[in-house]
Amino acid sequence: MRSEKINWKLLIVVTILVILVMNLSQVVSIIQTLWGAISSLVFGAMLAFVINLIMRPIEEQLSKSKAKFIQKAKRSISLLVSIVIVIAVLAGLVWLVVPSLIDAGEVMAKVVPKYFEQGQDFFNRLFKNNPDLVDTINSFNINWKEVTDKFMGFLSSGVSGALGNAVGVVGTIVSSVVNTIIVIIFAIYVLLDKQRFVNLYHRACNLWLKPETKAQITQALNIIYGSFSSFICGQCLEAFILGSTCALGMFILHLPYPLMIGTLVGVINIIPMIGAYIGGAIGMFMVFTVSPWLSVVFLIYLCILQQFESNVIYPRVVGRSVGLPGIYVMITVVVGGSLAGVAGMFLGIPIMASVYKIVKIYFKEAEDRKQMHSKEEEEENVQPSAE
Repeated sequence: MRSEKINWKLLIVVTILVILVMNLSQVVSIIQTLWGAISSLVFGAMLAFVINLIMRPIEEQLSKSKAKFIQKAKRSISLLVSIVIVIAVLAGLVWLVVPSLIDAGEVMAKVVPKYFEQGQDFFNRLFKNNPDLVDTINSFNINWKEVTDKFMGFLSSGVSGALGNAVGVVGTIVSSVVNTIIVIIFAIYVLLDKQRFVNLYHRACNLWLKPETKAQITQALNIIYGSFSSFICGQCLEAFILGSTCALGMFILHLPYPLMIGTLVGVINIIPMIGAYIGGAIGMFMVFTVSPWLSVVFLIYLCILQQFESNVIYPRVVGRSVGLPGIYVMITVVVGGSLAGVAGMFLGIPIMASVYKIVKIYFKEAEDRKQMHSKEEEEENVQPSAE
């Protein structure tokens, strides 16, 4: 009877899989429709998870207070303080980065034509004995005023086209604003009523699951929560250390835009593996607007700093906190990036860390059971001979 039940279950699963594969386009369409309906709630839950990392220790500190008002409103107070901290950090990042980017863009618009002309003069002197090549070099004569006018005309035509389709633009803006508001409101509701969800989970498990099954699921959920929280905290700490070190080194080397580039390198470094290189490329471009030679100095310094970060900072801060071997980190980043881009690289590491820890626990328990079973068999074999 046991084998027949297993066969029937297997047959049902295989049948469902075959039906899904044969109707793959319809299944994908249903999934896309479902994702469109719940995406705001999913993003809200993700935002709530991140804010809860700040809110939880604040709430624990407020719980130690003996004031009745604080005890009653500790969750609301901790949530409000957490939101203020998040807004302050985002505003600080924008204040550090955006003005410097605008200044660098204006400088770049002025210095690029000058560097182009200097490059032409250099190659003219270098190949002065080859008139044909000199004529070819001089033929690359760019009218920068015309380029600027065309660019501004393109912008104006784009704006006029957008205004001509004002209904669609307004609809897109309104939809984005509404979705953002839904995400924020849902995150606030989740954080204010998080204990309700915890109690609902325990009631459902006690109602439908065995104690052993509930214990295993709870252990897995704790592992997943620990992996994600450790990864996010580790990435933020590592980004702060790298950004501060980059800015300090640029101050010492008298390189331009130290605060802006240090902040940019640190923030973009949250993207695993490739983030520092993206931030470094943008930073080199910014330094180049001031001096090409200083941009080379910055590149050499950042390469040295990146090696220090990869071999010393990242393994100690993020690697230890997540508990995932380096080879699995690289595999996860490559596969996750191919499947889901930056989001796959970012979320793949804590997901892989959770799977790795759960599988490791499963193997350990299976090995212990096997060893115990072997000892029991040995004891049974020894007893008759002793008699």
